[in-house]
Amino acid sequence: MSHQIPREVERAVRTAGESTTRYGWEVGEVYRRARRRRNRRRGATAIGATLAAIGLVGAGIVVRQHAQATRPLEPAVVSTPTGPAQRLLLAGANGQYLGTRPGAEPIELGALSIGEMRPDGGLVPLPVPGNGYDSVTGLSDGRVVVLGDVPRTTLTVDDPAGEAVQRDIKRPGERVTLVAANATTAYLWRPQGLAGFDLTNGLERLVMSSAMLDLPGDDPSAALDAADVVGDTLVLARTSASCRPELNDIDPPQGLRTLSLTALGCRATTGLRLSPSTGRVAVTYEKKPGDVWAAVLSTEDGRVLADRHVTTFDIKKPPVLVRVAWLDERNVRGVVVPLGPGVHQLQTFTIPT
Repeated sequence: MSHQIPREVERAVRTAGESTTRYGWEVGEVYRRARRRRNRRRGATAIGATLAAIGLVGAGIVVRQHAQATRPLEPAVVSTPTGPAQRLLLAGANGQYLGTRPGAEPIELGALSIGEMRPDGGLVPLPVPGNGYDSVTGLSDGRVVVLGDVPRTTLTVDDPAGEAVQRDIKRPGERVTLVAANATTAYLWRPQGLAGFDLTNGLERLVMSSAMLDLPGDDPSAALDAADVVGDTLVLARTSASCRPELNDIDPPQGLRTLSLTALGCRATTGLRLSPSTGRVAVTYEKKPGDVWAAVLSTEDGRVLADRHVTTFDIKKPPVLVRVAWLDERNVRGVVVPLGPGVHQLQTFTIPT
């Protein structure tokens, strides 16, 4: 599963826009502001006043947590993974954050630094190659696959040693989005459909066509609220039927079944994460604006294996992101990521099934 400027951010902006109060952030501004901030750091001497003006937290300035409150979560349960844990990246986080380890120091995250929440509660910053990112996913071998859009559309594979392999994947007039990646392949949304990009040689093949998936041929990702690929399984949530995620087999290409969240009171899906074996899927969703839940469903028969409330936030303030990953085949871990100015204490949780 990759992460990009989140659908929940877009949804919160639309909801907040219906009120009479205006706020100093919009979709797209999160990363543009962070990029401008880096440029100012290089050449400006009055950075403190500038950062205060745009409402962000910068180097040398620590603003304590603002008044936005989320409902407390139960402490995360320490679980020993039975295999490699999926990586939990905080893509979209923008501001200063504290991990859950005692004595943790604030870490600044934004367009140039992605946070990773480790299973032990440690928060680790991962530098972003280039000038920023559009979407990102982490591999179990320590590599990070980043789709960047400045100054050109590039797919970068960054290994733990800091060596990066970068390829320009832009096609004139086409939008491209990173869906997910594994050790050999990055999955991309192209106008033609779901494409598999070989991380070794840069060759690309069409995996499932937009026509077969009944998605628009100019930008399939624009019609989706969430998607993930693990192994030969693609799961997606259409914006038009957000609470009925669809399972597809990509080899050979065919539809499998629909998983329904409607009985849980789902209003919109905000994230999907398949388990390592693809036997289960973790779903983050809203029951109403600002009311976020997480459920685990069996991909074999659609049974709901777990469902729990995660957080509630004020929709008139910057939204809250919820990210999840699998510790192993039975345990999901997650983190609540507030946005907006201030130093934020991250809240983690686990869902055993």
